[in-house]
Amino acid sequence: MTFHTKQDIHTPIQQTWIEKFISQPHQLFFTSTIFFAIVVMSLTVLLLNGNFQGNFTTIHSFGLTYGVFTNAFLGFLITVIPKYTNSTIIDKKYYALPWIILQVGIIITLIGDEMTGKLIVVFTIFYCNYIFYKTIQKGKSTTKKETIYLNILLFIGGILLLMELILEQYLSLMIFFGYIVSLVFIVAQRMIPAFYSNHTQTPLWKKPKYLIDISSILFLSIGIALQFDMIIFLKISSFLAMIYFGYIIINLNIYKKTPPILAILVIAFLWLEIGFISLFLESIFEIQSLKLSLHIFALGFVTNLLIGFGSRVIMGHAVPAQKIFADKITVFLFILTQIIVISRILASVMLISNINIFMNILYISSILWIALFIIWTFRYGKTILRLN
Repeated sequence: MTFHTKQDIHTPIQQTWIEKFISQPHQLFFTSTIFFAIVVMSLTVLLLNGNFQGNFTTIHSFGLTYGVFTNAFLGFLITVIPKYTNSTIIDKKYYALPWIILQVGIIITLIGDEMTGKLIVVFTIFYCNYIFYKTIQKGKSTTKKETIYLNILLFIGGILLLMELILEQYLSLMIFFGYIVSLVFIVAQRMIPAFYSNHTQTPLWKKPKYLIDISSILFLSIGIALQFDMIIFLKISSFLAMIYFGYIIINLNIYKKTPPILAILVIAFLWLEIGFISLFLESIFEIQSLKLSLHIFALGFVTNLLIGFGSRVIMGHAVPAQKIFADKITVFLFILTQIIVISRILASVMLISNINIFMNILYISSILWIALFIIWTFRYGKTILRLN
C-alpha cells in the first residue's frame, strides 16, 4: 500500500518544456511556418542575385506552399476542426510525430531530393486527411459541409503534389489556386463575418447556398487555365470570378471601422477582389507582369490572413491567456504586410512600364517579407515556444 502526504496530493505535476511545446498543435506548426518563411525567402533572394544554385520553382513555390502555408493550415485545422464539428480534440499523439516527419520531407525536398521529400510530404498530408476524417465522423454537429470541404482541399494539395512526381511536371499554379487560395477562402468566408458580426452586433448576411461549391470550382478553373496556358478559358473564368467574388465581398457588408486585429482580415477580402480584377486585365491584354495577380492573391489575401489569423490564434491559445488585440508591434506588422503587397505590385508595374529598377523593388519586397517574419518571431516567438 502506498501512502501520500497532503503535500503530495496537492503538488501540481510539472511539465517539461517539450511537453508544453507539443501540447497545442499550433505551437509546432506555426514555429515551422515562421522558420520556412524566413529560410525560403532568404534562399529566393540568393537565387535571384545568383549567389545560390537551385531550382527556383522548388525553392520558392514548393517552399512557400508546403513549408509556410501548409504548416500554418495544419496547425489551424487541427485546432479548429474539432470545434467546427463539435468533436473531441485531436490528441498530440496523432500530430506530434507527423509534424516532425512533414518538416523532414520539406527539408529533403528543398535540398534537392524531390522524389523522396515530396513523397514524405504527400503521405503525411494523407495521414492528416485520415485523422480529420475520423474527427469529423465523430463530431456531433449537424453541419459538416465546410469541414469536409477543407479536408478534401487538403487532400487535393497532396494529390496534386503526387501528380507532379508521376507526370514529372510542376503543377504549382494549380496547387496554389485549387488548394491554397480555395482552402483559405472557405475558412475566411466563415470566420471573418462571424468575428465582425460579434464585434459590431450586426446580423450576418445570408450567403448563397452553394457559395463554397461555386468558389472551389472557380479557383480550380483558374488554376487549370493558368497552369496549361488556356487563354480563352482563363479570360472566361477570371471574368466570372471577378464578378462572382465581387458580389460576395460587397454583400458581406463588413466595412465599418473595427480594431486592427479584425480590420486586417477584412482588408484581405479587398485584396482578393483586386487580385481577380488584376488577373482579368492580365488575361485580356496578355500582359507579362512577373505574375502580378498571383502575388496579389499570395501576399494580399493569403499572407494578410496568415498574419491576422496567426496572431489571433497565438494570443487566444496562449498560456497564460492573453487578450486578443493588436499592440503597437502587431499593428506595425499589419501595416508592413500592406507595404510588402504594394511594393510587389510596384515591381510588376515597373516591369510593364520598362523601368529597369523593377528588380531592386523585387529585392526590397522579398527583404521586407523576411523582416515581417523576424519581427513576428520577436513578438510571438516566446509565446508559441512556451518560453515565458
